[in-house]
Amino acid sequence: LFQLRTGHAPLNKHLHCIMKVPSPICQQCHRREETVHHFLLACPKYTRQRLSLQNEIGPQASHLKNLLNDQKCVKPLLRYIASTHRLEQIFGDVTPPADEE
Repeated sequence: LFQLRTGHAPLNKHLHCIMKVPSPICQQCHRREETVHHFLLACPKYTRQRLSLQNEIGPQASHLKNLLNDQKCVKPLLRYIASTHRLEQIFGDVTPPADEE
């Protein structure tokens, strides 16, 4: 989460800044720079996963500040990230453990 909060996540916008990839453009939709905002809130490739996130946490899912800072959003956000498989190569499976009832 720290990398997402600071914009230093392994997404193309940051990777391009540090010369690790040739372009900052999102390789999933090829429409915009792959920023944290784009990955979490805008990329059409992840619409299905984003809808699941929105169903789980409601309107807070539409605001980056909430997603990255509200404790109630952490596990749903990690489930979203895991479901996209976008960061799996770097971080492995980030799916949080199931809540005990």
